[in-house]
Amino acid sequence: MHNLPVELQLQIASFLDVETILSLRKTSTSLFQFTHDRSLWLTLISRMSHVLPRSLSESETATLSTLQLERLIKTAMHVEQVWLLPRKDTFLIKERCDSDDIENSIPRVRYLAFVSDHHLLSLGSEGKINLWKINNVFAPFAAELFVTYASSTWYPCAYHLNTAGSVLAIALTHVELVAARVLTVSLDTGGSSESGPPVLVTRGEFSIFPPQVIRAVDADLELALLSNTALSFEVVNWRTKAQATVALRANDPGDLWNGITAMRICGPYILVFRMHTVEAYPLPSHLSSGVGERSDILPQLTFRFPHTMTYRRVSLTKTTCINDDESEIYGLSALANDLFHGIFLFYVELTVRPLPSLSVKPLGVRPMAIASPQFIAAPLPEDLPPPVPPVPFGTVHDTRTFVSAWALGDYGKRGIWVARSRTSMIRTVVAFTNPRGVSNTSEEARVWSDGSIQANVDSERPGLINGQVVHDIPLQDDITVCAVSDTTGRMALGSWAGSITIL
Repeated sequence: MHNLPVELQLQIASFLDVETILSLRKTSTSLFQFTHDRSLWLTLISRMSHVLPRSLSESETATLSTLQLERLIKTAMHVEQVWLLPRKDTFLIKERCDSDDIENSIPRVRYLAFVSDHHLLSLGSEGKINLWKINNVFAPFAAELFVTYASSTWYPCAYHLNTAGSVLAIALTHVELVAARVLTVSLDTGGSSESGPPVLVTRGEFSIFPPQVIRAVDADLELALLSNTALSFEVVNWRTKAQATVALRANDPGDLWNGITAMRICGPYILVFRMHTVEAYPLPSHLSSGVGERSDILPQLTFRFPHTMTYRRVSLTKTTCINDDESEIYGLSALANDLFHGIFLFYVELTVRPLPSLSVKPLGVRPMAIASPQFIAAPLPEDLPPPVPPVPFGTVHDTRTFVSAWALGDYGKRGIWVARSRTSMIRTVVAFTNPRGVSNTSEEARVWSDGSIQANVDSERPGLINGQVVHDIPLQDDITVCAVSDTTGRMALGSWAGSITIL
């Protein structure tokens, strides 16, 4: 191989796996230099894009060094290999809280999330904020407390990482529900000696009134989204104090009980996830300089789930955007649980241009019938052959299963849920990969246009979420929140009593 032209060597090496290339590196000085060729790793990134947590654009790879490209593909390969394997090693980074300072009816860990891949954020009911810096997957596990905050009067309730991934914003509400405050911390400082330790800085405050609840914040636009009742929500700029009230659609009497579960700003729209619907409302342009004025009037958009489904909480991925001369499209994946039907993974696509539209497309389903453990095969259209075998509601392992927590990775490639069967004395952590084999995309996804719930092997229908049990937890450890990182494959579990464990 030494006598071959470099171009031919690169061509041959591009078909080798990573382990073989790393072995070649140890054989001679020339091959050592050859295996550090940037073009080789760019070719591998392109060829093995299916193992990456998300696809990378040419502009993104252009900013990465050869070492960074190599580390990226090595990490992705490692995570792909071990993702569905049992997790034997666990790391407790926060002990449970046994004090009586807080009511037993309130979980001590309210929110748990991996931010910027290598940070874990915990927002607690006791006014506590903890942000840990987690090391890479190839080093012995270590979690360094990056930022900590505690207050008896301000309770954290929402967070957002800016588009650049450098600033984390956290919203807090006053214990008497009369005011809200937004803090930010830079993730770039890393606790360097020159800049000093990272600190949370107050960026703005504004008044709130019961029953307003902060559902989301946007660090780029400096906006907070607050739900009022089932009739309206508020948009507030925490720097200028400008605000606007947006009326919710209420075309059906049942909409009075159609509460808001999550919100997200997508370009000129506010995406609102409710218990029975997904809705999009034009974002008032006067609230932020980051929202451009439009010459056209955007319509309100609504998608209604089949009437038998109710989602009380959803886990959302990051938002993707296609914005060019011809189109403007936003998309994100969502993982939700319906008590009587099971786990659902769906993709939401919001089109602004050329014509505004909103679609919800099912990617995967894991039937779990608590109320009806009997087998019920979903009907198929007459023009399609039935799957062999048909996938029933309530498979044997999932019969009468209660799911207490679920989470998607930032890019929608991987997810987890925590469940307990009625007859079991343990809780199980179940891991899965997007059944479509793609991350956060609408490819091959079929619009959820009817009321049927189906999961089979047909490529045009939602695939069966084939979850694998990777860890067991004693029943007394009531897991109420969880998080997962698409990039590192790490999982985090938060218990009712306040303990946090990394798998």
